[in-house]
Amino acid sequence: MPTNVLLVESAPTLAESIRRNLTELGLSVSVAESAERAREMISAVLPDLILLSWTLPGQPGGMFATQLRANINTQKVPLIMVGAYEERHRNIINSRVVPDAHIPRPMDRDDLVARVRAVLRLRQIPRLIDEPITVVGLKIDPTTRKVFYEKDGLQTVLSVGPTEFRILYFLMSNPGIVFSRSQLMEAIWSDHHLRKERSIDIYIRRLRNALAPQKCDQKIEAVRGYGYRFSVD
Repeated sequence: MPTNVLLVESAPTLAESIRRNLTELGLSVSVAESAERAREMISAVLPDLILLSWTLPGQPGGMFATQLRANINTQKVPLIMVGAYEERHRNIINSRVVPDAHIPRPMDRDDLVARVRAVLRLRQIPRLIDEPITVVGLKIDPTTRKVFYEKDGLQTVLSVGPTEFRILYFLMSNPGIVFSRSQLMEAIWSDHHLRKERSIDIYIRRLRNALAPQKCDQKIEAVRGYGYRFSVD
């Protein structure tokens, strides 16, 4: 069954562009032009992901986001806000209501796809209890929250911190794909917009140090001027 996405966007051209791009990923996308219409659609079918514009007719997107997080039926549904995050939005959205990601405008297709994939992948982590990932000798197991290095039939446990584990799991789930610092931050921290972008470098350095004893640290490859990826070379 395809993942159901609810897009709440009042601009028809932008809504169609987003819908088309996400449909190409195999997602099932429904569009609501207002918060009122979105409520009706949610009451009929609970979506797996909500993309919500900051700017909507009637009720602003930030206020609707607060209501979504307060409702027991929708509080755990992944939420991505669409549009530039501005200081004025702090006065609209409850400080305890933190979206899973933001997608700024003008919107880049690759950025849209990467952020949607990141949020869906992140929200799947607690459910992937039987799906460890093994890439080029490294094995990461969500069940035990452990990282192993396997070579010549021998398995070594690597000491990786909780944040570093999330970064590694996300990168290994998308091998070879380059993610910007902001995309990585959105994937691992719900309060990413309150953190400095360079803080991700600190955890990348710690992750590399944890992988260094087995000479796997270079698998976390820096792409100059952009971000990081898990190298499969």
